[in-house]
Amino acid sequence: MSDCKVSIIADARSALRQLENDSPDIILLDLELEGMSGLDLLRVLPQHGRNIPVLVCSGNLTPNNLHAISRAGVKGYMRKSESISEVKKAITAVSRGDSYPEGFSHLACSPKANENRLSNRQLAILTLMKSGMSNNEIASTLYLSPNTIKTHVRLMYEALEVSSRIECINRAQSLGYLDDMYQSGT
Repeated sequence: MSDCKVSIIADARSALRQLENDSPDIILLDLELEGMSGLDLLRVLPQHGRNIPVLVCSGNLTPNNLHAISRAGVKGYMRKSESISEVKKAITAVSRGDSYPEGFSHLACSPKANENRLSNRQLAILTLMKSGMSNNEIASTLYLSPNTIKTHVRLMYEALEVSSRIECINRAQSLGYLDDMYQSGT
């Protein structure tokens, strides 16, 4: 841990742009970010095709948030009030691929089959739509072509039986797709 480079990024969009050029050994993530929540960012990160370990550091570690971050594949969490020695233990454990605190990864329950009408990629696109990104911005963020994004958006409209972005986001929210990040393993 002695040769580490630290980047501090204040908001989710900047973090996504930084990840276009950088491949960190670990991401230390707060759940409260500007523009897009840390939980939403966790939905988008796997779409970059890299498996970067994430350690959540937050003052908002409710049981629902702990369950959601565990389901998202986060390796560990700690409260913002932890001592420096605990922070070092957490970073070391997560960097090694271990969970922190020990046993944290067992919080995730198995996904319920066939409950979700949308794929994980579509949920990531939906999350970026909710944050106000255009199709071109979403395509750039997820390293996909704009036509691929348009196809996914069309398929989401069909699955949710809607005809506009606003209707799509509203229906997804009413169905809980934007509340609990990983309701299903589709």
